[in-house]
Amino acid sequence: MTLKTLREIRDSTPFQPFDIHLADGRVLPVVTTDHLLFLPNNPEFIVVLPDGGFRIVDPAQVVSVGRGRTTAGTA
Repeated sequence: MTLKTLREIRDSTPFQPFDIHLADGRVLPVVTTDHLLFLPNNPEFIVVLPDGGFRIVDPAQVVSVGRGRTTAGTA
């Protein structure tokens, strides 16, 4: 998954919440545009979780992005 694709999904209008699926099976929900942050000059990005926690993610670990709830666990 490219950072460009993630930015495009985050910045689509109107925004729709989506999930980022990682290679280890975790699912990271992106519930608002403010919950997905890109770091300048760094390939990693940050997902702020609904409970206030966060994850720093290597884009190489992203296997898919989708909308709608899944039965997989979250981070």
